[in-house]
Amino acid sequence: MSIIVWFDLEGISIFPIFHVAVPLLVFEIPYIKRKQDFNRLALIIGSILPDLIDKSLMFLGLGSGRGYSHTLIFVAALYAITLLLLKGKTIIPNSLTIGILFHLLLDLPEIPLFFPFINYQFIYLEDPLSGWLFSLLNDPIVQITETLGILFLIIIVFQNKLYSIRYIFTYIKESNVNQKIQE
Repeated sequence: MSIIVWFDLEGISIFPIFHVAVPLLVFEIPYIKRKQDFNRLALIIGSILPDLIDKSLMFLGLGSGRGYSHTLIFVAALYAITLLLLKGKTIIPNSLTIGILFHLLLDLPEIPLFFPFINYQFIYLEDPLSGWLFSLLNDPIVQITETLGILFLIIIVFQNKLYSIRYIFTYIKESNVNQKIQE
């Protein structure tokens, strides 16, 4: 039987809210926000893309994409593809790549960064949804990271006065380059 990882029952598990909140919060640091051009939507997509790929493949019964979407080869290939598609414009490829790299950092050490060059053993879960719920309800690390993620998002909401859905969507769609021009 092949072994596939959907989430880590034995290692540290970090879930979607934390994956999205951490890079957004880092890019709210005033020095970084002023100096680094980024696109929030691409950053958010990048921060959850590796899990969207591997979970989708697992739910479709096609194995796990973890050996692909959680690797440095995936990061480099996706950066090159987006850079080519966007004809050398770097803000979206850079933001997407930074989001993915944050995701990989938050998943360390339980990811196959150097697959296929280093062999990794994957755990197969027949029912990943119930495993995820079990982990969310019983693993204090997961509960702490997701609670921190919610707190980080609340900080971002208050710091940027995002008190309506319209403001939240505008915040997500705009890059900080647009904000610099308006300031």
